[in-house]
Amino acid sequence: MTKKLFYDNSFMQEFDAEVISCENDKKGWALVLDQTAFYPEGGGQPADHGVITFGETTVNVIDTREKGGVIIHYTDSEIPAGTAVHGRIDWDRRFDFMQQHTGEHMFSGVVNSMFGYNNVGFHLSEKDNVVDFDGTLSKDDIKAIMDRCNEIVWANQTVETGFPENVKELEYRSKKELQGEIRIVRTGSADICACCGTHTATTSQAGPIVALNSQAYKGGTRISILCGKRAVEYLKNRNDDCYDISHQLSVPVEDITSAVAARLDEIGQLKYALANAKRQLMAVWAEKAETDGELCVMVKEDLTSTEIQSLTALLSEKARTALVLSPQSTGGKICIASTVYDTNKLGRHISATLGGKGGGRPGTYQGNVDKIADENMLKELIESFA
Repeated sequence: MTKKLFYDNSFMQEFDAEVISCENDKKGWALVLDQTAFYPEGGGQPADHGVITFGETTVNVIDTREKGGVIIHYTDSEIPAGTAVHGRIDWDRRFDFMQQHTGEHMFSGVVNSMFGYNNVGFHLSEKDNVVDFDGTLSKDDIKAIMDRCNEIVWANQTVETGFPENVKELEYRSKKELQGEIRIVRTGSADICACCGTHTATTSQAGPIVALNSQAYKGGTRISILCGKRAVEYLKNRNDDCYDISHQLSVPVEDITSAVAARLDEIGQLKYALANAKRQLMAVWAEKAETDGELCVMVKEDLTSTEIQSLTALLSEKARTALVLSPQSTGGKICIASTVYDTNKLGRHISATLGGKGGGRPGTYQGNVDKIADENMLKELIESFA
C-alpha cells in the first residue's frame, strides 16, 4: 500500500520518498514509492504529472495510476529500488483540476438541491469540464444555479474531506452503491458527496463558476462549466471580444447585441436586393442570348449553384438544350437542361474532356468541372455528343 500524502494535504507540491520497485512497462517505467503526493487518475479527475529527482538526475512522471492500493508512477527513465527521491508535481495542472473538480461538486450539489436532478456523468480534461444531469434545465434555471454557486464561492466556506465513521448515517451523493471505507467531501453548504479526488480548501478557491452552454442529452441536460482560473481567462477573453466588436461597430459595449442584430438585418436586406438585381440581370442575359432554338450556351463567372440553375431554366425557354458554365476560383460549375438529350450521359461526355463530375434527375444535370471552356468549345462538345 502506498501512503497517499495528497489526502493529508491536497496542497502539498513536493515530498520525499523511497523507491520500492521500478519495472519496465509498455507505458514506460512503472515506479512505486513508499509514499506520494502524485494523485492517480480516478473519480473523474485526471492523473498528476511532474518530476522525480535523485542526485543530479531528473525523471519525468507522465502518468499516475492506482492498482490495489498501490500507486504506480509511469516515468520515462528507471530509478533503482531503494533510492531516496524527491517528487514535485506539476502544480498548475493539479490546482486547475482541483478547482474544476470542486466547482463541479458545487454545481452538481446546487442542481440537486434546487431541482432534485442527479449528476449521471462527469468528464474532466485539460480543456473540458462537462456534467450530465438526468433532468431538463432551462437557460433561466442555469442562470439561477450559477448565481447560487457563486454566492457560496463568495461566502468562502470550508471544503471538508475525510473518512467519517458515521458515514452510514449521512445523506450524500454517489453514482453507485459503495462498500468499505468511504471518503466524503463536504463542499460548504453546496454539497456532500462520496469522492476520491483532490479539492480546494475553501469554496472561494474554486470560483468563479461559469456555465458556458447546455444541450439536451439522453433525456436530460449536458452542461459545460468553467471554474477558477479557467473561468477568469474565459471572461477576460470574452470581454476583449466584446470591446473589439464595440470598436468595429462604433457603439458602446452594452449596445453590441442590438447593433449586431441591426447589422444582420441590414445585411439580409442587401442580400435580398442583390438577389433581386441578379434575377433581373439574368433575365436580360437570357433575353439577349443568341440561339437557333436548338442550343443555347452561356459562360458567366462566379454564379452560385442556385443562380446557375435559374439561368439555365431561363435559357431552356428559348432552346431545347441549354447549358451554363460558371468559372469559380478553382474549376467551375455547370448546369444542363435538355428535352432532346439524356442529360446525365451528356454531362459525363463533357466531363470526359473537362474533368469533374455531377448528376441529376432526367432532363437536368448539374455538377463541377476541373477545366474551363468557352462557349464555342462547349457547343462543339454538345454537337460531338449528338
